[in-house]
Amino acid sequence: MRKRGISKTVALFSAVAAVALIAAVAALIMSPSAPTPTPTEAVRWPEKLLGGGATFVNPLMQKWAYEFKQERGLFGVDYQSIGSGQGIAKLKEQAVDFATSDSPLKRSDWEGLRNIRGGVIQIPITVGSVVAVFNVPGVEELRLPQEAVLKIFDGSIKKWNDPRLVELNPQLRSVDMNIIVVYRADRSGTTSIWTDFLEKVSGGKFPRDFSFKLPEEESDRVRFIGAKGNEGVTEAVRKTQYSIGYVELSYAVLSGLSHAAIQNKAGNFVKASAESVADAVKSVIEHAKLPGPLDDWSEVSLIKLEPPDPNAYPVVSFSYVLLYVENPPERAAALREFLTWIYQEGQKQVADVPGYVPLPENALQIGLMGVSYIKAA
Repeated sequence: MRKRGISKTVALFSAVAAVALIAAVAALIMSPSAPTPTPTEAVRWPEKLLGGGATFVNPLMQKWAYEFKQERGLFGVDYQSIGSGQGIAKLKEQAVDFATSDSPLKRSDWEGLRNIRGGVIQIPITVGSVVAVFNVPGVEELRLPQEAVLKIFDGSIKKWNDPRLVELNPQLRSVDMNIIVVYRADRSGTTSIWTDFLEKVSGGKFPRDFSFKLPEEESDRVRFIGAKGNEGVTEAVRKTQYSIGYVELSYAVLSGLSHAAIQNKAGNFVKASAESVADAVKSVIEHAKLPGPLDDWSEVSLIKLEPPDPNAYPVVSFSYVLLYVENPPERAAALREFLTWIYQEGQKQVADVPGYVPLPENALQIGLMGVSYIKAA
């Protein structure tokens, strides 16, 4: 009812303003000394913006696209959940208006795009976490030291009743079954976040990349199952008993899969939640100097800053939006409108989608600065 009332008031005000404007223009035309007015063209919007990339941010992006359309009604936003690697590829091909990625551009990619359409703006858009989801019949809780996480995903810990797991999880003592590891088979920002964590734990031996490194021994590799997207990994773990995989927290929550408590820097075993992710971000961002929208972000890692808060979940990351500085006029206007709305209004809705937390203030301001760089060309 209130919205209808507001709409009627706005319509009435617009009608009155229009009549006044017509009268003023008529008076000017009738005056022999009055100059001919130059009409101001209204903003022309495209039918829709096209975005693509991270499955990590997909649940939140779908909500934003829907709410923006409902609230503003100016144009649609078609976001395709195709993975960070494909999103970046589409950006390079100039096949999307914007891409998203859970990992910033590699320095070589950033340098390669600096002279194309004014360069690439890359700015944080939200904060999320990656969790280890598991499917072990009869087991609801799992505590994993960081070293154990590494050893499971590099293939060194092969059985659920391995003594290194049973020490903290006595419920696994009788589970004499192979561990089935589910990984992302596509080039994935979620993989980049997870392998960023594994690289830190391994002292640089496990490579951080968009692609997951499989064990070298064939006998170990047969226990690894590839799946596409966070959606695919979630479904594979759900259907495969004695499996473990990594997904963005929202997929674990929405699917009902159990996820492990991972030991943090303070030595505590913490499960990912809105609170533990927010604690992690708050404890590292205060000491972090973030790059600008047109700078290289490739060395930014919230994981390697090792959140010191005793309640912090240790595997957290920004998710980024990537777009060119120079855009066709209609699309430049639409990108500014949509992204400004995300930073000013959309951040208030982040808590409505499980698994994400709003940007800290310094990252939000960098985002708004990046939006101001968008140009019509």
